[in-house]
Amino acid sequence: MLDVIKPKSKAPFDTARLDRLMDEAGIDVLVATSKHNVQYLLGGHRSFFFDGMDAIGISRYLPVFVYPRGAPERAGYFGHGMETYQTQIKPFWSPK
Repeated sequence: MLDVIKPKSKAPFDTARLDRLMDEAGIDVLVATSKHNVQYLLGGHRSFFFDGMDAIGISRYLPVFVYPRGAPERAGYFGHGMETYQTQIKPFWSPK
């Protein structure tokens, strides 16, 4: 009988290490909201429209990346609607 090997995540960072660190800290879900951290977790994505500066008021740009410990396949990104075209051309590693 062949062993079933779970495919490795396509994440641009070491998910096993992040899972271990989250476990040690007692964190079940990581929610990143700084542009720099979201950029790192997505493998370099940065909205070209909001790259230079933020809009102000109710339209302020706030990207959100959610990573559940031990389940990189359930990670998700919540960005601005204007990023749709950019993400269609260069999709993220996260499925959501």
